[in-house]
Amino acid sequence: MRWLIRRVLKRGKGSVSYEDDTHYGDVLTIGRGSDQAIFVPDMRVALEHARITAVAAGKYKIESLILAGIRVNNDLTYATTVGPGAMVEVGTTRIQLLEPPVDYEAGCEVSTIDKAEIAEGEKKKALPTSLSQTWLAKRWPSWTLFALIALFGLVLPLLAHYSPGWRDTLAATPLPHRTAWEAGELASAHHFFGENCQACHGAAFKWVRDEACGACHGNTPAHADPAKFNLPELGDARCAHCHRDHNGRKGLVRDDQVLCDDCHQDLRAKTNGASKLADVADFGTAHPDFSVNLPAWTPDGKFVPVRTPLTKSTREQSGLKFPHDVHLDPEGLNTPAGVRKLDCASCHATDAGDAIMKPVDFETMCQDCHRLDFDVLEPERQVPHGKVPEVIYMLDEFYARRALEGGYNDTTAPIVVQQRRRPGMQMSRQEQVEALAWARDRARAIGASLFTGRACTTCHAVTPGPAAGDPWQIAPVRVAGVWYAKSHFTHAAHDTTVEDMTCESCHDARDSSSATDVLIPAIDNCRQCHGGESATQAVPTTCIQCHAYHEHSALILSELQARAKGAGPAPAK
Repeated sequence: MRWLIRRVLKRGKGSVSYEDDTHYGDVLTIGRGSDQAIFVPDMRVALEHARITAVAAGKYKIESLILAGIRVNNDLTYATTVGPGAMVEVGTTRIQLLEPPVDYEAGCEVSTIDKAEIAEGEKKKALPTSLSQTWLAKRWPSWTLFALIALFGLVLPLLAHYSPGWRDTLAATPLPHRTAWEAGELASAHHFFGENCQACHGAAFKWVRDEACGACHGNTPAHADPAKFNLPELGDARCAHCHRDHNGRKGLVRDDQVLCDDCHQDLRAKTNGASKLADVADFGTAHPDFSVNLPAWTPDGKFVPVRTPLTKSTREQSGLKFPHDVHLDPEGLNTPAGVRKLDCASCHATDAGDAIMKPVDFETMCQDCHRLDFDVLEPERQVPHGKVPEVIYMLDEFYARRALEGGYNDTTAPIVVQQRRRPGMQMSRQEQVEALAWARDRARAIGASLFTGRACTTCHAVTPGPAAGDPWQIAPVRVAGVWYAKSHFTHAAHDTTVEDMTCESCHDARDSSSATDVLIPAIDNCRQCHGGESATQAVPTTCIQCHAYHEHSALILSELQARAKGAGPAPAK
């Protein structure tokens, strides 16, 4: 089979010439390779790009040899059968299939697509990039949009504000009314005066001044003294820097970490050493070890807790003798009521707010096992758990009455004490003296047994008193009620009903054999669950979750505001 390949050559000034070539074979190959029947010098064309096969009756079968396909009559295809006149485009080359010329079974005409024609085609395909290329204009859409914004954003809210009739009408429709200008829902604490915008803003379109906040919150503690710590974040900060209203019922207090670490990550350097606090930037990666308040008193009896770093060697001198490991024995304890197994909740319970633990109470938590009975003849009677004089007075009173009433069945007691007296039977003066002497001696003996033997010394350190009227002295119990004075902690958030969360998760009490052991968890224990603000594998925890901002012990906000105006007292040097 013979193919006629006619090449169209464009000359200068619009002239055209033709070159005819003959190709033998059924298939006409097209590509950038030198062995192709139609060579296309275009880098976008594959070496073997397509092929055209002449079939019977002047038909041509066109096949693409690449995945991108081939464009035939402006349509992208992979294989098709066409007749004479079909246009095939490969890169910048156009191939038009012809009626078989005389003496040929197939024919085509090969020409180059003009650059102007290519540019015009791309222009037709391109999307409009400006309004001038569309039917839209610039002016009337802008004025229409402006009029709608003015109507819904200005005119209707103004009508609702100044006209009660319009106010009720617009409030019953979805159209904008007075609330369109509101910045958002007020915090829950400010809802009771929410209609009185002037209470905070003073006048329309003015931001909230600190004086407006101080009118209600003047007694709020300050954070630090800006005269002592000359930091712009303290002296120049507005209340609204941290407390931005109109953020919902619970959105008034900031809880992001930047609120704190913008100062505290290099606080000592910023204050030139005036601050003694350690630098803190992130709980998970840049936070010092915890410090706890250990109880201590001055010689005159004033309570002055000592802030002490929490380490493995930290000890608490509570004045108690108490082994946790004995009380938490899994085998149980032998008690007057039988074998009893104790757990943490047997002695420790949280307060009403689940924040801190209630003090351990002897009468309700200890006395069931550690009974204070003192006389085998009356086992239900117990001395009070309290001051030494109260115990002595109770014993004196108890045995004096038994001695004077008689009938006390103790073989070691005098006959006058053992003898049961009939009603109205009087004791002689000598008998009264003998009975009361025995009562006093008996009370002292029982007291000595309680204080120095079987009762008090079990938990307390007991020493002889300096005088006869004060025979025993018990070391005072000094147990820390609040360990973390500079932070707040709630047991409610660490509910033991949560899976895998128990008291032992934080407090290693079962291995504690002394009351001097400080069973408060260190920071490593907390970091098992808590990380910094950006933590992904732990609970994200920011500074405000454990620390309060307004916690100055003496300075309040109203004093700071008065000082800023020059009306308050000068700061102490």
